[in-house]
Amino acid sequence: MDSVTNTGHPEVARAAIAFTGGKDSVLALHLVSHQFRSTLPALSNTPLPATLNPVVLVLFSPPDSDFKAHKHEWVQLQSQALRIPLVTIHITGPNFEESYRHGIRQLATTHNVTKLVTGDIEDIGEGFMDRAVQETGVDLVRPLWKLPRTQVLRLLQSLNIIYVVTLTRLDKLPRPISERLIGHIVNEEYLLEQFKWYDENHESMDLVQTVDWAGEYGEMHSMVRDCPLFYCQVVHSKASICVTESQFGSYMYLSPGELQIVSKQ
Repeated sequence: MDSVTNTGHPEVARAAIAFTGGKDSVLALHLVSHQFRSTLPALSNTPLPATLNPVVLVLFSPPDSDFKAHKHEWVQLQSQALRIPLVTIHITGPNFEESYRHGIRQLATTHNVTKLVTGDIEDIGEGFMDRAVQETGVDLVRPLWKLPRTQVLRLLQSLNIIYVVTLTRLDKLPRPISERLIGHIVNEEYLLEQFKWYDENHESMDLVQTVDWAGEYGEMHSMVRDCPLFYCQVVHSKASICVTESQFGSYMYLSPGELQIVSKQ
């Protein structure tokens, strides 16, 4: 039986949010947050999980990592804007699954959480996170699981979650279109317009059909600059666009320059 608070309502379970600052983790946070859901009108065709109490944001990261798509300073400012503390859990090998499991147990002990919320849409890791939470006492919650991409994009727009593209894979999104995406605020309409522009003016890659519009397979990554749960905006200035090569391929990314918190207009 659920425990009951002194107000007579069932106690809301405490949750950690797996958080990169990108659109999917921020959307997942909104869809489970009891604070936000109390103000949320019914969402047609979107099954919603039970409301939770997000008490901590968690960034799972290798030691000394430098995520080009999700700058740590940016994530820290988002944490301030949300007024939810951020913790970083370092993941090390060779047993990455056990490293995650140790970190999740640590969250349960330190923050008394029983749920871990992720923005996963597809099983990219072939059941990795399902295995990682085993024997931790923490349940996995995935509000976006298997949602059609157009539905994800329309949820982002209807909830006024504003995000910019911060990194693209150049084999999936060649330089001409990546230059039109990096650093830009995007939505479903803008993506469709740019995909069509590329295919009409270059050798067609049929981007509308071949690109995952939510970037679930690494085509593009994002960072959120404003959303209903932010008490202020996180904005960048003096940004530059860079290209990097790695063992995994070529990427274009946003170097955000200066990052700051500003009041909402």
